[in-house]
Amino acid sequence: FEYDAKKSFGVTKSHLRFSDYPIRSTHFVKMADFVACHNPTYIYHYDMLSELKDGGTFLLNCAWTPAEAEQKLPARMRRQLAEKKAKLYIIDAGAIARECGLGGHINMVLQSAFFHLTGVLPVEEAVGYMKAGIKKMYGAKGDDVVQHNMDAVDAGGKHIVEIPVPADWANATDDVAADKSHLPP
Repeated sequence: FEYDAKKSFGVTKSHLRFSDYPIRSTHFVKMADFVACHNPTYIYHYDMLSELKDGGTFLLNCAWTPAEAEQKLPARMRRQLAEKKAKLYIIDAGAIARECGLGGHINMVLQSAFFHLTGVLPVEEAVGYMKAGIKKMYGAKGDDVVQHNMDAVDAGGKHIVEIPVPADWANATDDVAADKSHLPP
């Protein structure tokens, strides 16, 4: 994990590596097959795609429709997605978590989306592991809590929306800056 200096509500990067063989070294992933952004405001403040491989997958957690996402993605990000021939997906994990009775706890929704998009494990196997973990982790909190989390796992795989990345995004330009000449210096 890589943490922002700001502890609460700071940025956390989780560098996950998967292999059929033991991984004995520790290092950050600098060319990732998959990058996810769980807070849509970060796309305006951080370069989310510089470490995404060509042909990689980017998942954005947001409450936007595909049309809104296309309008709200910064030109820099649209250019990078097109240049990398990346796959773009959105999911409204917050709404799904609330519908499943989890309030703002989005982790199960996003974990499920990760396994559905990456193929790191066969989806059925990954879902089985997640649900076994839910029973173990939340079993003492009652059947309702367990069921809400299992529902979130199921919904996380069903509500991923792909946004095709058009080639012309490679030419995306930022909107012209507003005229501020009338403002005091």
